[in-house]
Amino acid sequence: MKKNVIWNTAGSVFYSFCQWLITILVVHLGSYEYAGYLSLAMTTSSSFAAISLFSMRNFQVSDVKGEYSSDIYVGSRILTCVIAFICCTVSAFVGNSLYQVVCIDAFMLIRVAESLVDVLHGVNQKYNHYDYIGKSYILRALLTVVIFCIGLLIWNNLPLALFVIAMVNLMVAFLFDWRLTWNLEHFTPRIWNSKVWNLLKVCFPIVIFSFLLSLENLIPKTFLQQQFGTEELGIYSSIASPTLVVQVFASVAFNPFLPYFSELYVNKKTDQLKKVLHKTYMLLIAMCICVTIGAVLLGKIGLTILFGRQILEYYNLFMPIVWCTILTAIVWIFSAILIAFRQIKWLVVGMIVDFLGCICIVRPVVLQYEKNGVSIVQLMVLAVYIMFMVGVCEITLYKQKRCNEI
Repeated sequence: MKKNVIWNTAGSVFYSFCQWLITILVVHLGSYEYAGYLSLAMTTSSSFAAISLFSMRNFQVSDVKGEYSSDIYVGSRILTCVIAFICCTVSAFVGNSLYQVVCIDAFMLIRVAESLVDVLHGVNQKYNHYDYIGKSYILRALLTVVIFCIGLLIWNNLPLALFVIAMVNLMVAFLFDWRLTWNLEHFTPRIWNSKVWNLLKVCFPIVIFSFLLSLENLIPKTFLQQQFGTEELGIYSSIASPTLVVQVFASVAFNPFLPYFSELYVNKKTDQLKKVLHKTYMLLIAMCICVTIGAVLLGKIGLTILFGRQILEYYNLFMPIVWCTILTAIVWIFSAILIAFRQIKWLVVGMIVDFLGCICIVRPVVLQYEKNGVSIVQLMVLAVYIMFMVGVCEITLYKQKRCNEI
């Protein structure tokens, strides 16, 4: 387990670090305007990545009973990737310039590569080949940074750089990940199959959850851009970029433990599961404290190194962004637990109500607090949703314990 956690975490964090690094490099090699375009492309494509991923990974790795084969999981992912790219392309033309559309579509192709690799990593995880997962992340990360630097230094063309990165990521997905995974299990993707549609039907509520959660991040940023300009969004996104590693680290470090939660729940080992869940609560609280202390001590130093002393003019944005990142990581962890418990209905119901709350408060909060308003909106809605998810977890275990006693 330790080896698995190290490979999974190291690879994922390095990949996310390199994605964050390009948000830093775009400021130094380009401009804050470029940073705004990149942020828009990354955030918009992230929303539609919820469709391509179909939030299936947690369901896939917690499928300890083998309800669906790898043929079905891989085939369904190909189908959802095609649908997501089409939807993203159509949506990008609404309210965006042609330049923005090209950037969004290019980054969406990168998301498609990530989604294809994700389902293959689910198969790798089934066979405990986390080394394949780690190596894939590292290879794609290095290529992404190198090509991005070339794109801005030599070509001075952001859309072209993003498009070449997308093509290279797709090549790695098929030549590296697909080949290695197929050697583990000779799967044959089933794209148009009754079981594929049944799997999509089961996972569709999780997609709604993921899509609305990503929109809770996108809508305040989009409103900020519309009201105060792309450069303001670029400043906010630049300060936010170093904090994303916390979210990624927390999520990927937890992922190898998810099958264990599922096995305890399926086998009705309620007392043991309750102890593990409560330990998880304590670890998350400890993470919040440690990250907050680290951000207070190192925040100004880190931002100065990355962007220069002029960025400290906007330091008041930093801590609220850190707390947003922490709460987002906690939401993703609890969502994985609820999926393992197969409490998907409550996961979605809670998110719909939470999203409606976000819609109601985004305009007055962002207009009053401007860039900080983006963080305040997310802090409010995420905190409420986390309390709801903890309640669902506790009620689920209570009901299972009562059933066991009967």
